[in-house]
Amino acid sequence: MKPFLIALGVMLTLATGCTTSTVRSTQIAQGAALLDIEPVKARVVVDTSTTLQAISQTRTVLGLFRSGDREFAEYPGMIFQRGPGMRERKAAIHKALKGTDFDVMVNPKYIVQQKHRPFVNTITVQVAGFGGKLVFEQTEE
Repeated sequence: MKPFLIALGVMLTLATGCTTSTVRSTQIAQGAALLDIEPVKARVVVDTSTTLQAISQTRTVLGLFRSGDREFAEYPGMIFQRGPGMRERKAAIHKALKGTDFDVMVNPKYIVQQKHRPFVNTITVQVAGFGGKLVFEQTEE
């Protein structure tokens, strides 16, 4: 019985080891609106003199209890995307834009890091990009 318990303990230890993975990607504006709405004429003025940066982290304990940011930015190209750190990417963009006069983040770059430990998973996302301000064109009627 004792060798069985030792073998079971070794198997559980190996099955719940620690791993870390890092993903780098670029978010590109995608697609057209799905609704038939009247187009808005606007242009984006990009400020390349300063870089916006932020970090978002989510920790999940036992696959049930999640702690992390609760405010998110919504971008048209990000709605249907899947993958590691999508929730954290949206939160990081929101953090980067919060307290600034910018409306959008232009050319964001992400670093996504996942840490899997026994009972705890952590996803950390760093984002950096330029701030952009929407300038709406007046329509003549």
